[in-house]
Amino acid sequence: MSELVELSSTQHQGLKVRVNCGVEVAATQQIVKLRVNEVGRAAGNFPIFFTRSAQDGALVLSALTSFESQQNMFVKDGQWQSTYQPTAIKTFPFFLMRSKSDEKNYTIGIDEKNQVFSKEHGELLFEGNGKASMHLSRAKVLLEADIQNDIHTFQFGKELEQMGLLKSIDLVVQYQDGTNQSITGLITIDEDKINTLSAEQLHGLNQQGYLVQIHALLISIYQLNSIIQKQNSRIDLPKVAQLKIEVAKDRAAG
Repeated sequence: MSELVELSSTQHQGLKVRVNCGVEVAATQQIVKLRVNEVGRAAGNFPIFFTRSAQDGALVLSALTSFESQQNMFVKDGQWQSTYQPTAIKTFPFFLMRSKSDEKNYTIGIDEKNQVFSKEHGELLFEGNGKASMHLSRAKVLLEADIQNDIHTFQFGKELEQMGLLKSIDLVVQYQDGTNQSITGLITIDEDKINTLSAEQLHGLNQQGYLVQIHALLISIYQLNSIIQKQNSRIDLPKVAQLKIEVAKDRAAG
């Protein structure tokens, strides 16, 4: 990510953002970041997995949108094609950043060099009186909620990892032309481990609100069939014949 600058009603007065830019960017995202509070709604649309951050190795909750790199089966002709749209798409191109004037607090940052911003085209970020536009106000509300949502997501992943409830898997995609490819780096719930938990452990997970999320993650895997159907309806992509889920025995989820 390019360097972010703090969004300012004076410095950025007159700046506009391109309409629908979040979906435009998502069109090339094979995975889209989620927070744990989104799992229940997202599970009815996408397969959801944990991945590892390339920066620090931290667990990241993500929706898988395609078997193909730089593709998203849920974007067609510039329009979002599922009933749930992740918050990360709704808030783009705005991000949370530490305030330079008060490092204990967060503020909204933007990448000024991103081509989604201009003075000529799009929706204004600020009205003439310096008040945030409706578009910016909606994004701000979501971003403010994400401060706590990110914390809860981190705690969720940490708890699952500490309890040994995660496993690494590979998706082996076999195409009708005889070729295949493997999608690696995915981490999911180890259902066998869940079934060995004691009543006390299950109660503890339920008390934290995690049990519902765990089951939603497991159920979401069936949405892999949705990706197969979407890909096989495209004439520009190879047709999928079969999909196998293999446990990555040579890699530990933790």
